[in-house]
Amino acid sequence: MATGLTCSQKQFVDRFCFEDPQCEKLAQFRKAYGLDSLASSGSEMDKLLRLAEWAYAQFYMFGRPTLQTENALEVLKASAAGHTFYCAHYAIVYCAAATALGWVARPISVRRAEESYRLSNHNIVEVWSKEQRRWICFEPTYGGCVAIAGQPVSAYEAARQWFTHQGEGLQVILGPRRQVITKKDFPYLLRKYPEYGWTKIDERSFTCYACLAWVPTNRLLEQHPGRSIENWDHWKDIYVYFGAERGWKEEPCDLPPYYPVK
Repeated sequence: MATGLTCSQKQFVDRFCFEDPQCEKLAQFRKAYGLDSLASSGSEMDKLLRLAEWAYAQFYMFGRPTLQTENALEVLKASAAGHTFYCAHYAIVYCAAATALGWVARPISVRRAEESYRLSNHNIVEVWSKEQRRWICFEPTYGGCVAIAGQPVSAYEAARQWFTHQGEGLQVILGPRRQVITKKDFPYLLRKYPEYGWTKIDERSFTCYACLAWVPTNRLLEQHPGRSIENWDHWKDIYVYFGAERGWKEEPCDLPPYYPVK
């Protein structure tokens, strides 16, 4: 999976619980939801953005979950049956779908610097781009990826741009049509839901990138009893980076989660 790693990168990889790419559940998932057709044409980014748009479209009610599950298949079935879900479940579905199609993907739990508890304010996904040889941050809750001046970037790079450069050039690119949303478009309204109201992209969408926590598993077609990707204390091996406190001094390659994938 990875070669030429530093000691800290190797420790990160060794502690991560990767889904078996030959897992029968992944094959069933691809077939049940026609995922292969989403990745059948276009560039790698076309495919990943098409997949993000698909994940976004699978949710019909936004808000506090009405079913407690973090199994992607169960989430999708329950959403189709009218259950309510939020960002963590968008991330779970997208991460599982990208994994099923052969990408190395991982969920990230993020929160604002002023919060003292170890729970997420939001959940996102990073995917290793085989073509660009870099980690790219996806926002399944919006159906897109994060970029700086048109170049897709990692969660860390997006966070540093927001907190050290006031978000200059930071973009959310929505779907395969690549609609670009920038800070000047905030608040950008996405959908209006009964009881919840509007989901939107705004400043709070990025202030929650102040603390990044890489959940150490992408096995999201099964349950993890007593664990949630939203709760950092549930994962002994979770890697947390308090960027706002550390001043965003590191380069991505200096952080264990940004190892190169073979």
